[in-house]
Amino acid sequence: MPDRRSDPPLKICFLTSSYPFTAQDGAARFVHAMAQSLAAKGHQVDVVLPYHPQLQRWPQDVRLVPFRYIWPDRLAIMGYAQATHSDKQLRTLAYALAPGFAASAAFTLLQLHRQVRYDILHGHWVVPNGVVAAWVARRLRRPLVISLHGSDIFFALRQGFLRRAAQSVLAQANAVTACSPSLRDGALALQAAPEKVHLLPYGVDTDFFAATDQKRSQARQELGIAPHQIVLAFTGRLVEKKGVDYLIRALPTVQQQLPQLLCLIGGAGPEQPALVQLANSCGVADCVRFLGALSWAGVARLLHAADIFVAPSVHDSAGNADGLPNTVLEAMAAGCPIVATSLPGIQLAIAQEGNDGLLVPEQDVEALAAALIRLGHAPALRSRLGAQACQRAAQAFSWTRVADQLTEFYRAALSPATGERGSAPR
Repeated sequence: MPDRRSDPPLKICFLTSSYPFTAQDGAARFVHAMAQSLAAKGHQVDVVLPYHPQLQRWPQDVRLVPFRYIWPDRLAIMGYAQATHSDKQLRTLAYALAPGFAASAAFTLLQLHRQVRYDILHGHWVVPNGVVAAWVARRLRRPLVISLHGSDIFFALRQGFLRRAAQSVLAQANAVTACSPSLRDGALALQAAPEKVHLLPYGVDTDFFAATDQKRSQARQELGIAPHQIVLAFTGRLVEKKGVDYLIRALPTVQQQLPQLLCLIGGAGPEQPALVQLANSCGVADCVRFLGALSWAGVARLLHAADIFVAPSVHDSAGNADGLPNTVLEAMAAGCPIVATSLPGIQLAIAQEGNDGLLVPEQDVEALAAALIRLGHAPALRSRLGAQACQRAAQAFSWTRVADQLTEFYRAALSPATGERGSAPR
C-alpha cells in the first residue's frame, strides 16, 4: 500500500436519503458514523439529504445540507424509512415524488459544488440517490462511489425500471461498497464489474457501547428488571424481515424452561400491533415488554441490561432480508452473548459459531428456542460468548478501518493516467 501521509485531505459530498434526526437518534446511524470517521481523518464531508421537519443540524464535524422537494411537510416521505411499506413495497406517493426529489437533490449538489469543488461524490443507496449522484458526477466529471445498504438492491432486483437505473449507476461508479455478502452478490447480479465491488462491513462505536458492571446495574434498575430475571433483548425496526414474530413464537417453550424470563423489544414499526396480538395469543404477554422507539442512549441502556441479545432476522414474504444488522455489531460491542439466524450478513459478524455467538437457521422456532434455553441455563457460556464477541467487534469492526478503506477507494478514483486531481477516470 502506498504511503499516503503527504496526500492532501479530500472534499467529499455524501448524498443520502436517511440520517439520524438528532444526536440521540439511532436510525441510519451508520451514514453519520461513516461521514464522521472520514472527517476525523481530516477530510471535508458535506451530507446532502432530504428535508424533514424533525431533522436538526446537530453539532458534529460534518455539514448537513437539507433540500426541500415537496410542500406541505406531511407529504415529505422520501427517505427516513418512510417511502416503503414494511421494507417490502414502495408507496405509491414515492413514485409521484421521485422526479421532484431527484431534481431538488441534483440542483443542491450542483450549487454546492460551485462553492466547494468536491473531489468525490458518494451516493448512499443505489436508488434513488445513486441515480442522482451519477447524473451529477457525469456532468461535473467527478468520480463516483456508491454504497449499498439493503433495500436499494432488493427493489432494483425486483423492478425492471429500477434494475436498469441501478445497472447504469453501477457501471459508472468507480467503486461500489456492500456491507454484506448478499448485497455484494446483488450488485454482481446487476452486472457490476467484480473488480469494482468491495465487501466493506459497517463499523461500530465500541467506546459508546462498552459495558461495565456499574452500567449494567444502573440499566437494569432504570428498566425495572429484577436481579433474578433473565433478559432477552431485541432492537430494530418492527418489520417482517426482522423476524420478531419467530422470537415471540419461541417464547412459550423458552418460558417453560426459564420461568424467570423477560423479553424486551426495543423499536417501533408497522408490525408492532400484530406482534402485540401474537404475544397475547401465544400466552407470553406477561413476559414480553414493548419499549417503543429508543434513543441512541436507550439502545445502549437496553444492551447493557440484557443477558442475551436475539437477532432472529429472516427473508420476508417478498424476499427482502437484512444485510449486516447494525444491532448485531452494537450487541457485540456491549459484550452481549448473541443468538442470531445464519443470514450471510450476520455470519460476517459472527464468523465462528459457538465462539462469537450462536447461529440458528432462519424461521426455525424450535432451534431458536433451544439456543435461548441453552444460554439461559449457562451463565459461564454467556460470559464467554459475550467477551469474545466484544473482542471481535473491537478488532474487526472499527469505523477507522472503514474510513481508511473509503479513503483508498477515493484516492484510486482520483488517480487517472493524466494525474488530474478531481477528474473522473476514462
